[in-house]
Amino acid sequence: MFKYTQTFKQQVVDFYFKNHESVPFTSHTFNVPKRTLRHWIAVFQHSGAKGLAPSHPNQRYSPEFKLKVIQTILRGEMTTELAYLHFGIPDASIIRRWLKIYQQSGIEGLQPKHLGIPAMKKPRYAKMPPPPKTEEERLRLRILELETENAYLKKCQALDREKMRKKPTLSKN
Repeated sequence: MFKYTQTFKQQVVDFYFKNHESVPFTSHTFNVPKRTLRHWIAVFQHSGAKGLAPSHPNQRYSPEFKLKVIQTILRGEMTTELAYLHFGIPDASIIRRWLKIYQQSGIEGLQPKHLGIPAMKKPRYAKMPPPPKTEEERLRLRILELETENAYLKKCQALDREKMRKKPTLSKN
């Protein structure tokens, strides 16, 4: 989606009002879609220049606010096109989505959903043995460490020998 600066939006809307040009002519002059231009004009007429300021991306609305907007529309007080201007929502399609969700799931559907990857469970590590109390225990633990290291190195060497044996040799012809 192409983003326009607030200054550019203001220039386009000013051109439209000052020159009393049509929407198609203005949109062609500035290479802006007609729908976008109509949206800017409506926002400017309702909220002035501050309405043309960039909206906050991924703005979150409370379920109570969503319900208030939906009830206003369902009571027939406003259309979705007027409601998004009145309540300062960036686009009417957001309200249409809320209406659809409300009709399918009720107020529970308006509750925020937790998105993303669930938090990982912390891995369980083996508990460390308590430190040795005597010199004999310390030496036994050191022997165990060295035996483990020796077994690991022997296994690595055996795997290397196996790998070398399976590796095809290049013969000279």
